Amino acid sequence: MSIDHYATLGIDPLAEHETVRQAWVAAARIHHPDGLGEVTDAELRAAERRMHDINEAWRILGSKELRTAYDKERRRTKDKSVAVEETWDEDWFDAEAEDPPGFEVGNPLVATVLRILPWFVVGAIGVGIFVFSAFATNSRPERWKNPDTRTIPEECVLIGDSGKVEGDADCVDLKARRVAAGPITKGSPVKCPFGTEKVATRRALEFYCLVPSSQGGDG
Repeated sequence: MSIDHYATLGIDPLAEHETVRQAWVAAARIHHPDGLGEVTDAELRAAERRMHDINEAWRILGSKELRTAYDKERRRTKDKSVAVEETWDEDWFDAEAEDPPGFEVGNPLVATVLRILPWFVVGAIGVGIFVFSAFATNSRPERWKNPDTRTIPEECVLIGDSGKVEGDADCVDLKARRVAAGPITKGSPVKCPFGTEKVATRRALEFYCLVPSSQGGDG
């Protein structure tokens, strides 16, 4: 299991379904390729892969059956890792075994501090890297620009004269269509549910599964 879908959406494994959905919507808003502005092809491809991971996480965690199966496999993998760790010799953590010849710590409190200090340092570095990465990602100016096509998960989207999704819209709009699923990255194995229509975005990077026009909009 190479990808942790809970980590992808930044949620707790015990999160309720609505929490999962909201996390998916928020992640799509932040990482959608259409919101990058002018970027290189490499950055665009990286954004598309990131969006694919986000949509894949929602496909698994948004389904009760798929999430149950995923959680079972995730627990099995975690149990195997714990079993491997428990085979380590506990003496590896003994400061006396690691002390160089001639080095002795007479005070038990000092010995305990010296034993656990490296782990605190490693933990602090990890937390610092995480906080810095999160701040740098959320502070990128292009994240806060209004993209040309506002293709983000909403209840309804606007269909332009070209027949493609132009952005989100109020469901009372005559040209609005109600969203059944999406946005879904082009090339994703996710299929539109039966009875819905697959409609691409203006840039053709993604598509939506929309309710037929006779059922869309405010009706």
